[in-house]
Amino acid sequence: MRKKTDRAEEQGSKWLTTFNDMVTLLLTFFVLVLSLSSLDAGKVSAVSRSVAETFGMLWFGDRGAVQVFRPFVASKGVQILRRERSKTELGEAIGGISGMDAKVTEEGILVTLGEKIFFDTGKAEFLDPEGSVDKLGAILGNLGGAIRVEGHTDNIPISTEKYPSNWELSTARAVAVLKFLISECGIAPERLSAVGYGDSRPRVPNNNESNRELNRRVEIIVSTNG
Repeated sequence: MRKKTDRAEEQGSKWLTTFNDMVTLLLTFFVLVLSLSSLDAGKVSAVSRSVAETFGMLWFGDRGAVQVFRPFVASKGVQILRRERSKTELGEAIGGISGMDAKVTEEGILVTLGEKIFFDTGKAEFLDPEGSVDKLGAILGNLGGAIRVEGHTDNIPISTEKYPSNWELSTARAVAVLKFLISECGIAPERLSAVGYGDSRPRVPNNNESNRELNRRVEIIVSTNG
């Protein structure tokens, strides 16, 4: 009785060997298809039919076009990756200019010009003693995006005949940088805009002189999304 049971189990398990062979062949086939960089749809169709007939499968209906292997990364995804890499390289190039602090943002590149190098305290006449903005302009001239210039101050009030408040001072500084980009760097005026925020958008809290110095700045936002 024991021998009959063993023989029955042995015969019943033979189908597993055939099934494993079939799965192995199918995996080999798909690996081969994915490994080819350029596929002939006709040949793939013939191989598919051959495999189906080998395992006794019926070929029903119309034979539609065979979908050959496509890259896993969509073309749109590739474009996004290239744009991000381009932004990073642009930020590094600008950040390498003396006196420039460049940061990559979602909008593009944020360039910060500190007051200490480019302006006298309480004044809006733009200074470029090391030619840093000239070098920045050479880079921006090769781009096509919009450029926004923003002026910022610390929270210490100013009240002079020329600048009644920090709003006027920050706006005047932003406009001074904008004019320099147009006249000295050849940036098209239609790409530029200027705005002053006074002390309403501090970079860091205005609780000591070191922080207030960081807040006295002009920011240039270079859009890379357009």
